[in-house]
Formats: sequence, structure tokens, C-alpha cells
Amino acid sequence: MKNNFKAAAMLLAFVTLFFLPVDAATRLTILHTNDTHSRMLPFDSKQHGPDCGGIVRRSGLIEHIRSQEGEILLLDAGDILQGTPFYSTFKGEACYRTAKACGYDATTLGNHELDNDLGNLQARLAETGMRLLCCNVFFAGTRRPVFAPYHVFVRNGLKIGVIGSIGNEAWEDIDRKIRAPMALQDQTEAVRITARRIRPYVDLVILLSHAGIEFDEQIAAAVAEIDLLIGGHTHVELNQPKLVANKAEAGTCNNGLNGTLVAQAGEWGHFVGRIDLLIEDDRRIASWSGSLIKVSPQFEHLAPAGLVKMVSDYDQTLQKIMNEVLGQAPADLNFPKDERKKALLPMGSFIAAGMRDAAGSDICIVNSGAIRTDLKAGELTRGEIYEAVPYDNTVVTFAMSGAAVQKMLDFVAANFGDPDGYQFAGVTGVLDRKNGRAENIMIGGEPLSPARTYRVSTSSFMANGNIAGDKLFADPQKIEDSGVFMRDAVEGLLKKLGTLPDYRELPFKLQG
Repeated sequence: MKNNFKAAAMLLAFVTLFFLPVDAATRLTILHTNDTHSRMLPFDSKQHGPDCGGIVRRSGLIEHIRSQEGEILLLDAGDILQGTPFYSTFKGEACYRTAKACGYDATTLGNHELDNDLGNLQARLAETGMRLLCCNVFFAGTRRPVFAPYHVFVRNGLKIGVIGSIGNEAWEDIDRKIRAPMALQDQTEAVRITARRIRPYVDLVILLSHAGIEFDEQIAAAVAEIDLLIGGHTHVELNQPKLVANKAEAGTCNNGLNGTLVAQAGEWGHFVGRIDLLIEDDRRIASWSGSLIKVSPQFEHLAPAGLVKMVSDYDQTLQKIMNEVLGQAPADLNFPKDERKKALLPMGSFIAAGMRDAAGSDICIVNSGAIRTDLKAGELTRGEIYEAVPYDNTVVTFAMSGAAVQKMLDFVAANFGDPDGYQFAGVTGVLDRKNGRAENIMIGGEPLSPARTYRVSTSSFMANGNIAGDKLFADPQKIEDSGVFMRDAVEGLLKKLGTLPDYRELPFKLQG
């Protein structure tokens, strides 16, 4: 009797294996973020309303999806670092430790990952175990990559090659001094070489690209071996991935889509992007879907207890430092995002005034991009100053002739907004953009004298030649680096004055 049952069972298994139809397609869920910029706590958003985001809630959402789908792939397209005191204070440790606790499999190199130089980034990666991939950055003068170019993950039996890369223009946003020990290979060229190298050995190729949506679409069209591109840098919200057709000369595309999917999930962790793929055994994508899922309070209770405690511990340490009231502002110090490259603004005047005071200089010029947000009227805390001026740039002072100052201001007049806007303290006049000329210049209440020597302060970022600094400060007589961080200079002025003056009267008038 037992033998009869055994024979029947074997026959059933044989029929099931060889004669019944079998669905050979494999389902894969990919979650992604980009440009989270150390927003570890919930925040109010002008675009999406109050009480958005937060890494605890994000982790809860990730765990919710993981409980439904089993194995997932969790990726980030760069700029996890910089943007709040969580980065300024802990130099990336808190950002990477919490991301690792969320279960991120890999990220790539964003321009802000190097804000505190390569040594700091390498130390943070080593101590937290975060995996950072980048195929197009090498040690200068060598072909030795600074970071692992790619990694192969296995999910649901699928081999998935994930490549990291940084865009050519994003690379230019990094301080020249910090970039000096490294060299960039053109992103498209490096990605093409890497994708073609690994394509025969994997079922799917994913590119993490910190380049911006325009450049991502160009790469997607040019490199057919990429199935999915997850991008960052331009903070674009793609509510669902965009299928970009491959050019005829792009190579061989065998994924069944005749193109590459491009995704990006906005900024600051408002959303987690989700992409679901159904992949057949011949590596073709049978179907796909994608969306952005808002990170909301409903997911908070699903976060792992260890992560909740980790964030709480960092926050408690930070609050002791950041909640101190340093002074007050009688009026809003406006700095709207859409005007920063186009206009002189009250917030810019305040920051430049703090730098000028710390250096004891005659005038100060700083690029608008060094300032990240505005300040509202009322009491001002150290945390608000850190958020407004997050970068570890120091105040540098040049000794320049009046003729060189005139040349500098003429350049500003001719190029205001390209590559950035500029903010000033200690100088007044008119910037005639049409004729590329600075006129009626007054410094310390007196007309600019071509023969006199002036002390001109700026940030170390501009002093290193970035944002046209190599042109603005082309003829210095002397250079001094104070070693004082910009935010400390601003904090010092605020403490000194107690109540700020009204900065709504701007130093320059823009004409033309």
C-alpha cells in the first residue's frame, strides 16, 4: 500500500514539473530615495504640508513593504548628507548609521557627501558599514577607483548589478580643494564601460546617478544595458518612472522595454519611491509599475525599536546644543529659493555682515548657494543658524587694491546669477547688469579709491576658486584664512548685537 502511494506521489510530481504550465517570471520590489539631506526628524513642507518625513517613519514604511513583499532592494541616489545640524554636528555619522539601520543596500556619491573632504567620508563609511558605489571617480593620476564601482545583489534568485555614479556638473559643485586628490571620468563613458562589463553576468542592471534628471535621461538613452536608472541631484518628484527609449547606437537592449526606466523621488525624504518589476527567465521585463509613497505618521509605529532609540539619542544630544537662544530679529530675513540667484536679499546681507565682522574686513561677498534658508522674525536659536549656514566653510580675507575690487564688482555686475547670485556687506552702489559695470561704489561711507588697499572677505569655498572665485579674486595682494566657520561668524554677530538691525535696505541696486 505504501509503495502504491509513493509511486502515485512521484507520478504527480513528474506531471506537475514537466506538463503543467509554470509561471517563470520573478517579482522584484525596489525602494529608493535621493537627496534626503540629513532630514532625520519630521518637518513642515511648503509643498506637502506640515509634519512630513522623518527617518523613523521612513523606516516604518520600508518595514511595512518588506513584510508584504519579503526580499526587497533598498537604494539611494546620493546626498544623504548635509542640510541640518544632524550633519553639521555629527559629520555624517548619524545620517549613515540611521540609514544603515533602515536596511539601505547601497547609495552613491552625491556632491554633498564630500563637504567635509574625502577623509571624513571614508571614516564615516567605515564606521557605519554603509555601502557607497561610484564608478567614475578615481585617485588622481591613476585608474584606481576611490569607491567600489558596482555591487551584485541577489534578491528572489535574481542577480542584480547596481552601479553608482556622479554627474559631471554635480562634480563641479564640490570644492576644488577637496576634489584635488581625485579625478572624474565622464559619467556616460564610465557607466557604459561598467554596464557592458557586468551585463552578461546579471539579470538586471540598475544605475544610481547623482546627476540631475536632464542628464539621467541622456544616459538612459545612450546606454542600453541599463534597465533602471535611479537619480538625484535635481530633487525632481517623478510620480512614476519614465521610460526613456534607447538610441539606435546605444547598444543592445534585451529587456523587452526597448528603453531604460528613469526614477527620482524628490527631496528630504518626503517620499519613498517604489518600483515593482516582473522579470522573466530570459531577463526580459514582463511588466513594471512605480509610484511615490508619502512618508506619513501612520508608519511610525512600525519602525524598529533600535532605530527609534538611535534617532532619539542623537536628537537629545543635539537639542542641548541647538535650542540656545542667541538673539532676535525684528523682521523676517527673507531668502526665497526662486530669487537667490537673481537678487540681493536680507538674509544674504545678514550672513555677509557676520563674516565681515568676524574678519574685521572692509567688505564681504558670498555666493547665495552658501546660504540654505531664511530666518523668521523673533528669537533665533543656534539650530536655526546651523540650518541656514550648514557648511564647514571658513571666512577667508583677501587684501586687494581698489582697482581689483572694481574689477571684481564689474564681473559680478556682468555675471550676476551665473553661476550664482551674490550677497554683500560693507559696500553700496549700483550693479548695471546690462553694461557689466559697478557704479557709485561706496565702502565705509567713502567712494572706492583705486589706489587704496581693501580687505575683502569671502568663504573658503569661493576662495578656493569655486563659483567664479578664481575670477573674482584674481589679483590679491595677500590671503588670510581665519579658521572661523561661517556659521560661527554669524552666531558671533548675533550674540554681539542681541537684536539685529533691519537688513531690508539692500547694499546694491540691480539695474538692467
